[in-house]
Amino acid sequence: MFPSPTTGRRKRRRTLLSRILSWMIVPLFVMWSIGIVITYFIAQNIANAPYDRTLASHLRLLRHEVEQQRVHEGVRLSESARTILEGDTDQTPTIWQILDANGHSLAGNADIPIPETWAYDIDQIRYRNATMQHRSVRVAYVWGGRDRDGVGFLAVVAEPGEARATLQQEILTGMLTPQLIILPLAAMLAGLGLTQGLEPLSLLQEHMRRRKPSDLSPIRDDLAPAEIAPLIAAMNNVLKRLAASLESQRRFVANAAHQLKTPLAGIRTQCELALRERDPALMGDSLHQLLVGSQRATRLVNQLLLLARAESIDDTVPRATESLDIRQLAQQCTTQWVQAAMDKRIDLGFDAADEPLPVFGNRTMIGEMLNNLIDNALLYTPAGGRVTVRAIGNGDDVALEVQDTGPGISPEHQNRVFDRFFRVLGNEAEGSGLGLSIVKEVAEHHQATVQFLPPGNHHDFDSGGTRIRVTFPRDNVPRTSL
Repeated sequence: MFPSPTTGRRKRRRTLLSRILSWMIVPLFVMWSIGIVITYFIAQNIANAPYDRTLASHLRLLRHEVEQQRVHEGVRLSESARTILEGDTDQTPTIWQILDANGHSLAGNADIPIPETWAYDIDQIRYRNATMQHRSVRVAYVWGGRDRDGVGFLAVVAEPGEARATLQQEILTGMLTPQLIILPLAAMLAGLGLTQGLEPLSLLQEHMRRRKPSDLSPIRDDLAPAEIAPLIAAMNNVLKRLAASLESQRRFVANAAHQLKTPLAGIRTQCELALRERDPALMGDSLHQLLVGSQRATRLVNQLLLLARAESIDDTVPRATESLDIRQLAQQCTTQWVQAAMDKRIDLGFDAADEPLPVFGNRTMIGEMLNNLIDNALLYTPAGGRVTVRAIGNGDDVALEVQDTGPGISPEHQNRVFDRFFRVLGNEAEGSGLGLSIVKEVAEHHQATVQFLPPGNHHDFDSGGTRIRVTFPRDNVPRTSL
């Protein structure tokens, strides 16, 4: 089944270079377009200014000429005035018209388009664009002139707009041509600069592609720019944690294989002995040893699975927010070990506060942690000894405590007993060395602390034995009771 084109487009990712160029080039072209519009109006004003000044000068000349005459007798311009208005041979002549207050033409070219509404501001020159004989013209007019008889008149002059348009086009060409050359060149230089600037990322990508899957050494950051140095530091941190995790798993697998080899070999040996025996009594002994070996292997496998489960919990994921009563959970776990304690003739007791002791956490994991503490205590406590489980509330802290009268753990070994498969030399008790490792993993996941306390400071215990306390922090205690 082939993926749809839509799915392919959705999975396509934009490169960092294209993203940066888009944010640079697109706003640049938008600003350039706005600049063209602004340049157009500026060029129009620049082109109109000198021609409007000339047109105003012709308008004042025409008004002065008319003021020296009587408009009802006709208007005759002087030779110098006609020369100025007609201009040079290569210039378009300025046409003119004289009108009275009612808009009636008194003299001049009657084809000049006159405004529909007049602005009768005395001596105020007005400009407007109009069309005359399908040609664009610029018209200027002023009111306030009076002839020799005192008759008021409106003086109007006009000139074609081709010269203005030509000048405007020349200005636009002169202003936009450099921009048309510089803008693509700037875009090319920006792309080239960004490509060169992102070259360290390409080198880093090629370096990572050439790496072997087993190479977890830190990435060199001596050639990297300062902007991606934090990224490389974060990647090195991930590689460091990954290397530590893989090394831990490698040691765990090697140790687990070594630990499982002994009980499995014993089970196979007992099976072979049982098959060869003909004496029912000897066969029964072999079967009993086979049962003991299978139980030992089962316990080891269960602890390995529990430890793997505890380690698989991601530290970045918030811990479970299930509210549970530590006192009730401790009592349930202790009850499950009563028969095992009676079989070994060990006095298993439970001591707890009268009120509930609520915490937030994973009920199953905390229960397994306590089970391993009790199992270790029963395993290393000789017959006739005592084991006490306590659920303690101390202010805002909640703690689980297991105390026994076993051989105890020397101070130099108290930190190492949390390592996997570590066992104190000379100890004859059967164990895998995983119980306290599980306790440590579960406690760290719940942000709890595990500590050894002096066993002799309790009123019902002698100075020997081991006393382990797991304390949950005060921020793990809910504000309300269960």
